[in-house]
Amino acid sequence: MVIKVLIAGGAALAVLGSAGALAQTGGATGSYAASAINSGQFTQAERILKPESQEDANDPARLINIATVYSRTQRYAEARAALRRVQALPAEHLELADGASYSSHVLAKAMLGRLDGR
Repeated sequence: MVIKVLIAGGAALAVLGSAGALAQTGGATGSYAASAINSGQFTQAERILKPESQEDANDPARLINIATVYSRTQRYAEARAALRRVQALPAEHLELADGASYSSHVLAKAMLGRLDGR
């Protein structure tokens, strides 16, 4: 399964070098979440990203999105918990907006590294 991932603020290297990635969970929900995060509407993004099912709760793209929201709202412990959850799930390939593909585990590890450097 390949999940489309939109990186906030640039290309794949940006996510690997920044504290946050923006993952599109698919369809309108992902687009609305991406738009809300990019425009700094973190409360709205968090509401959009609230999982509606166990499957949603275990979606690595959704977890990366919510970790981005948590990080940008200085809720670092919650961001770390979401990223550790990504690492606990089976790895999935995430296709970035620039066409590059990374493992969900690689993205989570990179984001955790940036958070741990705070």
